[in-house]
Amino acid sequence: MLSSILQFSPVAQLPLAQAGQLLLVIGISFAVITLISSTYRFHRMLQLSEEALTTVEDCNDFFFVQVTRYLSKINRVSSGFGVFVVQFVAETPDKRRVQEEMLGVLKKIVRDAHDKVCLFRDDCVAAIIDTDESTVPEMAQRITLDLKKNIGSVPSVKTFRAGVSSFPAHGLSTQQIIDTATQALETGSFENQLPFCLAPWPADNENRKPEGEAVALAHEDKRSAIDSLTGVLSSAAVGSYMRKYLADIRQRKQSATLLCVGINRIDQIIKLYGEPAADDVIAGVGKILQHVTRDSDLIGRYHRDDFLILAPCTLKQGEMIAVRLREAVQKTVFISGEKRIKTSVSIGITAHPEHGRNLRDLFRGAYRALEVVRGWNTAACLVYDPALHAKKN
Repeated sequence: MLSSILQFSPVAQLPLAQAGQLLLVIGISFAVITLISSTYRFHRMLQLSEEALTTVEDCNDFFFVQVTRYLSKINRVSSGFGVFVVQFVAETPDKRRVQEEMLGVLKKIVRDAHDKVCLFRDDCVAAIIDTDESTVPEMAQRITLDLKKNIGSVPSVKTFRAGVSSFPAHGLSTQQIIDTATQALETGSFENQLPFCLAPWPADNENRKPEGEAVALAHEDKRSAIDSLTGVLSSAAVGSYMRKYLADIRQRKQSATLLCVGINRIDQIIKLYGEPAADDVIAGVGKILQHVTRDSDLIGRYHRDDFLILAPCTLKQGEMIAVRLREAVQKTVFISGEKRIKTSVSIGITAHPEHGRNLRDLFRGAYRALEVVRGWNTAACLVYDPALHAKKN
């Protein structure tokens, strides 16, 4: 069959050298087109927009993921954020059309570079406000007043109300923060003479603790979710956050990669330079991980010198992230007082669905691959292979 195809193809009529060159050009062109197509699909997946959301469940999941992303980048660019949920009453049964119109109004009000707006339920829109916790009520009041001024552009809306929550005062998990904003929303009433009603901010209720105590508790809560040394998710929070994020990725039938990143030579650094120097190195590596990864990647510290990264991407793309991380750490000189310290990282890699469908299986494989690399006494990235790397009983 192949010989008959070649017999009548243009390639078969060319001299052997020219035919080889033509096949090479065709092969390279095909590879480039495939790469561009793959890259486009990858970025399209990460930049999923409201236009692609067809059901209420899709909208709620999308909102959940956006809040989770803000949680994952706490201490990268800000120290807190607020969730602002707006519920409307419309005179038309076509709620989705009204919802999209309300979303457009909200987009014009928030700050494009910092805040994110989403569809929520079938009668709400929401904004994630990237600001310090102390300024969330002020920002929410401004947004509400601006909504009041611009609501005339959505004539079907009779009235609306709003509820606000903030991180860390109102919850340490995505679900807590969203639920608190929704509960605040329901304390308001549509039966107000004004065309809007801002529900009480939960921290301002009758049971509010004295200001000094409330601030101390908020900081304590934040420390339980965010590792104070590195600014990534703490060991107490990383498991629950990543399990939920992976469940959402699975529901969307997307790929994911788990990286188990271990800092090398920490014991030697402690012996030579002391514990404070080791902490400076660990903090420095944490900053590199946050700088090199994307906002869509969840980062957590699960051990003194080990990190986890859950990235919504294919295994191949995950390997590329791992290589960038390894190279970035190797190029860095970490400063501790007057000491200049070099180190490296080893990285074990697993992927969903190739190596498992839950976080436990992915972690076991990635950590085992990390153990194998450390046994080689070198800095490398290794994809887990059950046939080669599984421990023998």
